[in-house]
Amino acid sequence: RARVSDVWTLLRARARESGGAPLVTYVDARSGARTELSATSMENAAAKIANALRDAFELEPGDSAGLFLPVHWQRAAWCAGAWTAGVVVAPLAVDADVIVAGPDEATALDATRDIAVVSLHPFGLPITDALPAHAEDVTLVVRQQPDAYLFDPPGATDLALRMSGDAPAIDQAELLQRARARGAEWGLEPGGRLLVDESLDGIDAWLAVLAVPLACRASVVLVSGDASSVATQERVTAIATAQ
Repeated sequence: RARVSDVWTLLRARARESGGAPLVTYVDARSGARTELSATSMENAAAKIANALRDAFELEPGDSAGLFLPVHWQRAAWCAGAWTAGVVVAPLAVDADVIVAGPDEATALDATRDIAVVSLHPFGLPITDALPAHAEDVTLVVRQQPDAYLFDPPGATDLALRMSGDAPAIDQAELLQRARARGAEWGLEPGGRLLVDESLDGIDAWLAVLAVPLACRASVVLVSGDASSVATQERVTAIATAQ
């Protein structure tokens, strides 16, 4: 069959084929907190975030979202939402059309612009700690969006990822092509589980959280803290390593 060249189509297909199986698992090795999202859950999150980006944030395909999110299931979810909306993920880009950050990252940002703050609670509950004046918790903004994506779906040539610096943005087809290649280099096979921790950096750290497991028909385990005990516990079959 033809190879799918955009994230939203691939995610929807995965949800139809094995919707209840784990797609993204997040483990906080320090606290023991664990969150697992199936393909169906990620499809739902992607639709809600994509609707929010297009409606509440008034972004258009080709606009950019500067993501300041740690290794966490929310990084995977916001990548899914951005790519569903045709929005370019621009990691750590303060010049992006919208800035999305975790609570700690929002506090550290010296920004006069508004910042959309994402809850890192295991169940995505609203933020209870005080936030900087220029920051807003967007938990309810996203949660109130429809479960179905309401806008035109993305295509293979929609731009998807722009790393910092002068590197050009890559489109969705190249995003998935690179994801398949990296997954193969890491030894990730269909049905496998890829371990990703905080040591991964650069473009790999953004491919690995969602595009790689989707493209390779596998799942991913995202770990903050010491990942040494998590590999056995989560039955990982491959580890994402820096180039």
